[in-house]
Amino acid sequence: MSPITNPEKPDKMGVAKVEHLPPKDNGLHRLVNEQAAKDAWMMLLIFRCINALAVRTFFQPDEYFQSLEPAWQMAFGPQSGAWITWEWHHQLRSSLHPALFAIVYFVADKAMSFIPLFPQFRAMILALLPNLVQAYFAAVGDYYTWQLAERMYGTGSKVSSAAFWMTVFSPWQWFCSTRTFSNCLETTMTISALYFWPWAMSTDSILGKGSDVSQQPEEDEQQVEVQPASTTNQVVFGSAGSVKNLRISLLLAGIACILRPTNLLIWFSILMPTLTGLFTSTKRASISDYTILLREGILCGSTALLLSVASDRIYFGEWTFPPYQLLNFNISQDIAVFYGRNDWHYYLSQGLPLLLTTYVPFTLVALYQASLLPSSNIRYLFTTTIFLTLGSLSLISHKEVRFIYPLLPLLHIITAPVISAFLQPEAADTTSKSKSGSKKATDVSSPPIRRKSLYAILLLNTLIAGYTTAYHQSGVLSVTKFLRQEYEALALDGRGRLLSDPDAGMNDLIKKTTTYTEDETFAGFLMPCHSTPWRSSLIYPGLKAWALGCEPPIHLAPHTPERENYRDEADRFYDNPLKFLKEELNTKDRPWPRYIVGFEGIERDLRTFYEGEMKGFEVRERWRTRNSHWHDDHRRTGDVVVWEFVDGSLAQEN
Repeated sequence: MSPITNPEKPDKMGVAKVEHLPPKDNGLHRLVNEQAAKDAWMMLLIFRCINALAVRTFFQPDEYFQSLEPAWQMAFGPQSGAWITWEWHHQLRSSLHPALFAIVYFVADKAMSFIPLFPQFRAMILALLPNLVQAYFAAVGDYYTWQLAERMYGTGSKVSSAAFWMTVFSPWQWFCSTRTFSNCLETTMTISALYFWPWAMSTDSILGKGSDVSQQPEEDEQQVEVQPASTTNQVVFGSAGSVKNLRISLLLAGIACILRPTNLLIWFSILMPTLTGLFTSTKRASISDYTILLREGILCGSTALLLSVASDRIYFGEWTFPPYQLLNFNISQDIAVFYGRNDWHYYLSQGLPLLLTTYVPFTLVALYQASLLPSSNIRYLFTTTIFLTLGSLSLISHKEVRFIYPLLPLLHIITAPVISAFLQPEAADTTSKSKSGSKKATDVSSPPIRRKSLYAILLLNTLIAGYTTAYHQSGVLSVTKFLRQEYEALALDGRGRLLSDPDAGMNDLIKKTTTYTEDETFAGFLMPCHSTPWRSSLIYPGLKAWALGCEPPIHLAPHTPERENYRDEADRFYDNPLKFLKEELNTKDRPWPRYIVGFEGIERDLRTFYEGEMKGFEVRERWRTRNSHWHDDHRRTGDVVVWEFVDGSLAQEN
């Protein structure tokens, strides 16, 4: 039998031996470690807030249209100008996630109403606030990723520190964690729930306490001595604190599954070894523990379900259950494929590389090593969870990398030992004996080379994170800020009052005049649908605007020629811009606006049509900004431009 080893010290191949003892801690006093944990938490919170303010790029429309737009409507009413997409009209989305941001909007707006703030400042706060709230949840996810690593590998260990810094320097985390996707909140809830989970019921690996106070016994509780994994009838819920942690875990897991039903795949993988342990000869827990698990599962699951049902009842105005509606709709309508089909290997060939970037080689080694461990080991359980989730989601035609985002903390945790062993090798690994018996340095394992590898990883991660959050697709966010400020300049006085208000300009030194009227449409977006944020960035309900839509053909029967040949509004525009401008623009729903927003590729068609139809008028560029150096959608290439329409005679005079 292999000797028991410190889990922080893998063998020469980097394969950790089976642990039958708690991981070795750093030996410092508990209060010292707790204070270090509090300091780390504050650092992560400040770091993620800076992260949120630094993100200046667009990723995917759901960041706004599946969270902030319905939240805006909840907070400010149906006349607030929010864009509610077709999924919400068919009750396919849970209102629980946007309700969180609706509360934030409502409370912040009410608080600012008691303070004499300029509306322009209010608009800036409301535009930034959701990402700062999400920064808090991102920091929570980072913190519990590190804390779970500490419980597995030891408090203050090099391996747990590696997991911490992997999370901090992850390009994907910097790019995505502070965005308002439901996947981001799902990821935080999942790793937090896994941290509080009673692992003594699921694996034979004995976890430590970590440095967080939540795992420390209360003063009035007698600490139960940790017993070997082979001991039968071990008491798992022997204290009030352990039951409290179970409730936290189950409640978070329940809400995560309501937000994203595919999260059930993760919990299926965790629960199976937990439940099958009841039927083994060497039980990990007593019957009373399983009774408590069942009882708390019913209570916490019911609480999460009732919370979701109540929120949906308030938002939709009737009793409904969006997860069922979504499943039924996809089966009956086959709508998911309308948003794209991906190869079966997408998550392997693109998803994991995007999540892990420079960590990919280390993760592949870690997954292989973990698969060789006994099935009762927690790292083996994490590996099967990752493989089951990837395999199941690969069966679905429509795939996105954010769908597997909740796996990233687990990937960081199981990769940490491999990276730690590579970057901090044991002294025995850095020397070798020559034939004469003298020791000499081994070039392959020399610390300078490994330090250079570390510097290269950090530099590359920083460059990727910086480029994706500051440059790639930044123009589509900047244009909404420009339009908001342009509206403020044309429609509001110095105190933020509408110029049509009788009291407008009372406190201004110079009375402002404008050609803008409240009835006119301020902007029209001739772009692929949902290319920019909407009311959560435009803010003002008086800033009237329209954009091309892309609603799916739910009115057409699936698998029919009509469905296959369906072209949405954005498709029709790009198929034949001149025809679309002539036949589908300047209508009641699409009046000519003051400004047209689009990518630079449409300028020729726009000029040809407008200057041909409107004799004596010209299309003039009002504003332009860079968007991206490349894009996989040819319609989105080039700069983002704002055009205005002016009298040709006046333009020549200027």
